[in-house]
Amino acid sequence: MSKYRVAFYTRVSKKGQIKGYSLDGQESILKTWASNKGWRWVKTYSEEASAKDLKREKLQELLIDAKNGLFDGICIIDNDRLSRSTKDLLNMMDDLLEYNVKIHIHNLQHIDIYSEKGRFTLTNFAAFSEFFRKQLAVKIRTGVKQKMKKEWFGQAPFGYKIISDVVGNRKKNTRLIENPEEQEILQVMKNLRDEGRSYNEIAEHLNKNGFKTRYTRKDKKSSWYSSTVRNILNRKEIKL
Repeated sequence: MSKYRVAFYTRVSKKGQIKGYSLDGQESILKTWASNKGWRWVKTYSEEASAKDLKREKLQELLIDAKNGLFDGICIIDNDRLSRSTKDLLNMMDDLLEYNVKIHIHNLQHIDIYSEKGRFTLTNFAAFSEFFRKQLAVKIRTGVKQKMKKEWFGQAPFGYKIISDVVGNRKKNTRLIENPEEQEILQVMKNLRDEGRSYNEIAEHLNKNGFKTRYTRKDKKSSWYSSTVRNILNRKEIKL
C-alpha cells in the first residue's frame, strides 16, 4: 500500500451542478486519478459554498487536518475549487507546503505547479479565471440593470398590479397595470388630501367607510394608518 496519503476537496456553488462538477462527479474523477497514481485516499471534504473567500467550514477543517499531518497531499479538480482568488490560492499553497502538504490539480496534472515554470503557469491560469469571473459578474449586473429599466421588479405599489407575458416557462415583459378597485381608493385619498384633510383624518375616513386595505382577508380585519396613507400619497408618480 502506498505511503502517500491524499485527501479530496470537492466544492460546488449550488446544488445540481453537472458536467463532472457535481460533488459526486468530482470525487469519482479524483478517486480514479488517485488510484492510477497509487496514492492512498484518507478523507473527502465536500461542501456547497461560494469560493469568494476562505471562510468555508470544510475548507477550514481541511486546513486544520493538513496542519495536524492527516495527509500528504490534497487533490482537487481545478484551481478554483479551492479559491477564486489568485492571491489566496498561492498563499494557501505556500502555507500548506510548510506542513509538507502539496496540492494536486487534476486539470493541471501534467504540470509541476511547484516548479518556477509550473507556478507561473498556475498563476496565469488562476488570474485568467479570476478575470473571467469578474467580467462575467459585471456583465450580469449590467444585464440586470438594463432589464430593470424595461421591466418592473418588486411588489406592486398600491393602486397597481403586476402582469407578465409567459414565453415557454419563463415570465417576460413584467409590468404594472392599474388595479381598478385600488385606484378608486387612491382617488378618494387624493380628493380628501386636496380638501386639506390630514393623513390621520384620511385614514379614519377610510376605516369608517369600510375601504379595504390590500391586506384585508375574509377572516382578518386590516386597518388604515396615517403612515400608510402618507407613504402612498408621497410616492413618486408611477409611469406605465
